[in-house]
Amino acid sequence: MITNAERRFLEQWRDQKSGPRWKYYLLFGLGWTVVSFLVIFFLLKLFTSLWETGGPNLIYVMIGAALIIGVVSTHFTYVTNEKKYHSILQRERKSKP
Repeated sequence: MITNAERRFLEQWRDQKSGPRWKYYLLFGLGWTVVSFLVIFFLLKLFTSLWETGGPNLIYVMIGAALIIGVVSTHFTYVTNEKKYHSILQRERKSKP
């Protein structure tokens, strides 16, 4: 027996992964990259003096770091949700007579 939250997760995850995987990675990778860039930017601006001493290439390093964090976060989210999806389906199959 699955709960309402699990049923909702199954429906939403089926809907999100209905297209090709590269579209999922592109959409959510860009989203996480933007979020990561903003977090890195404000943390560096608030707590360090790297903005003044980092030189003109600091922005490229920040963009690269944000891109890596965005892609890794997207991959981690996809893999975690896929495992959760399959474990719920497997548990539902076992519980049916």
